[in-house]
Amino acid sequence: MIIRLNRKFYSETAVREALNDFKHVCKGRIVSEAMAIEILPKDNVPFLKEEFYNYVLALMKNKALV
Repeated sequence: MIIRLNRKFYSETAVREALNDFKHVCKGRIVSEAMAIEILPKDNVPFLKEEFYNYVLALMKNKALV
């Protein structure tokens, strides 16, 4: 699956951290400068895309508080 994130709203650093944190459920990589992300689930994971979006946003929010 390919998901696209807007660079104006999502931090590439947070996306890379999320990809690392999600490695137990999927393989993933940023495939373009426009922040297209390829995610290959290891199993059938319902709502993986939505959970990934939310996780990236949470990382960004938590990092801003530090």
